[in-house]
Amino acid sequence: MAKADGKAGNWFRLALGHQEFVCTAELVLGRDHDALEAEEFVRAASQDADGIKVISLTDLPGGNPALSPDSFASYVMEHRLTPIAHLSGKDGNRSALEARLHGLARMGAENVLALTGDAQKEAFGGKGKPVHDLDSVLILRLVEELRGGLEYSAGPRSARTTPFDFFAGAVVNPFKVRESDLMMQLYKLRLKVAAGAQYVITQIGFDLRKLQELKRYMEREGIGHIPVLANVYVPTAKIARMMQAGELAGCIVTDEFVKRLEGEKKPQRLERAALMVAAAKDLGFAGAHIGGFGLVHNDFMTIVERAETIGNGWRGRMDELVFASPGDFYLFREAAGGLSDGAAEYQTARAKPRPSVVQRLSAAVHEHFIKDGSAGARFFGSRLRTEDHGGARRCIANNFWSGLLAPSGLYRKAALGCADCGDCVQDHLSYAGCSMRWCYKELRNGPCGGSRANGNCEVHQDFPCVWNLVYEGTLALDDDPEKFAHVLVPPRDWRLDRTNALANRFAGVDNYRKRVRREGSEKVESMNSKGVAAGAAAPSLRR
Repeated sequence: MAKADGKAGNWFRLALGHQEFVCTAELVLGRDHDALEAEEFVRAASQDADGIKVISLTDLPGGNPALSPDSFASYVMEHRLTPIAHLSGKDGNRSALEARLHGLARMGAENVLALTGDAQKEAFGGKGKPVHDLDSVLILRLVEELRGGLEYSAGPRSARTTPFDFFAGAVVNPFKVRESDLMMQLYKLRLKVAAGAQYVITQIGFDLRKLQELKRYMEREGIGHIPVLANVYVPTAKIARMMQAGELAGCIVTDEFVKRLEGEKKPQRLERAALMVAAAKDLGFAGAHIGGFGLVHNDFMTIVERAETIGNGWRGRMDELVFASPGDFYLFREAAGGLSDGAAEYQTARAKPRPSVVQRLSAAVHEHFIKDGSAGARFFGSRLRTEDHGGARRCIANNFWSGLLAPSGLYRKAALGCADCGDCVQDHLSYAGCSMRWCYKELRNGPCGGSRANGNCEVHQDFPCVWNLVYEGTLALDDDPEKFAHVLVPPRDWRLDRTNALANRFAGVDNYRKRVRREGSEKVESMNSKGVAAGAAAPSLRR
């Protein structure tokens, strides 16, 4: 356990800054304001001088109604513990998210964890409407803006919100089975760091080799200075079967692991968790993020204390820590001892897929008619006119020149499944399909972590995740999918909804010129107490 002084500000941030190994506890808040089990955990932790100091609070987990983490954070702080409030975009739009952040700032809660969020489940009167206005990357950008004060218009004058120094984290799922799933997760992680993520917590998983590969990948790509907490979850056989069935999205569970759990009691499950904590510490992770249904604070302390006793003894027990799926894709070749050779070349696909007819045609039209400097861009760009609409420019509709471009919308709908958002990103997605239509969460900056082991959508389980199609389609067009680690697409501008996307592109009012490209980052060795890389600038986004 870390020894940072809880009286000296943000204990979690300080401990990570001092490079101490931090164990956090994730509490799943239920559907009631009377959170007796969570309250008892917090009270027990606060009364133990060596107990868990950081309490991570879920945000309507599983897409179910639940007590808000913002409301329970104050209870955690009253007991002189440090909360991490999860912040997802599934239930509130950008205005609601900003309001939540102002509320957290008002109570002095610095730590937030940005997530996309799970699909909606049953709620009052039926299934709730999904929101997903901002994805996890864009939530991090919002947090970054609020750190310096967000500028806005207050009538005729300009105003700025009071700056607040949030400590923002991100999530990554390194346990994916297929190459496209895994690589898109890793690219999105780099984009999250560039957008402002200062620490990372992994998704639930049960393959230490994949966890180790994440650490090696981050070091290779210049973001190894970002603290990573390994998610150590203690499942029962029942919960593992729910994960396997996709009821808990994004969790990869093998038949072998379920079979083992069916023959185990609680002490054995706690022992495996202790092994994972010991391994995470020995492999250089910043900490362990521990969770499990029905566990009390004493169970957490059993895990932590047993991990200290195990030390590096976990290396002789790899069969308890690596549960690989059939056909699992690993980024590196296997090394002696059952882990991966982090110095080896990436094992990404060498063979290029064949582009579809739609991809070929769409890419050719873009090259010769749409991209900057093309004949079409010069011709229509000089003729289309814009008007003010809600404080922004919008292409004037229903005139002669925009009317000439109307058939383009019919093509996009028929060939790409266009959702008619007027703010198209198909050029960025390699014409593999509209993410506003085919992604349940309408994501614009890479996939969520919820896809199934076979690469299909967590919600529409008979259809592939569109972001896997994007990865394959990008390779097919001889483009580098690493671009998804560098280019941030801004939020959808709803003022352009149901307008002609091509006219908006030529008029310069869509997202194209607002996209942000990430500059390269330097590898650094340490992080100061402010969560910024020491001796080098943090990765940044530049227009």
